[in-house]
Amino acid sequence: MMIAVLAAALASCQSKGNSNNEAIADDGELLVVGNDSTAIAIYEGVLPTENGQGVQYILSVDSIGPGGECGYTLVTTYLDANGQAGSNSSISKGKKEVVQKNVNNQSKTAYKLTPDDGTSPLYFVVVNDTTLRLANDSLLETVSDVGYDIVQVKQ
Repeated sequence: MMIAVLAAALASCQSKGNSNNEAIADDGELLVVGNDSTAIAIYEGVLPTENGQGVQYILSVDSIGPGGECGYTLVTTYLDANGQAGSNSSISKGKKEVVQKNVNNQSKTAYKLTPDDGTSPLYFVVVNDTTLRLANDSLLETVSDVGYDIVQVKQ
């Protein structure tokens, strides 16, 4: 079922002539790869949800595009009760901006991900060279016993 969803998403993107990063299935796992070699970093992690099952995030950050902008591709997949990827996945693409704010007298750097479809942006605070943490638009991070981090993976 998951492969069918991803295949449909790929066909949709390819039919629009989009050369950005695409999601593919590889042995049942989701990967994000640059089909135009623009991916400069890929981050992955499972973030908690209210029902406790979690959402897998795979974020591919692109290098500078033809218009001088940076982009991203984000694949989110809701996990089932067993922690396995369910059939509810979505792909978001859009513009990535680096923003800086002072939060509680500390300078914070974050990625602002603005989807092309007009939905609300997502913010990920840069924790270190390999870790991003989900935050709100004020760059306030969630204080919790569970992690809201996605970690860079090797390409």
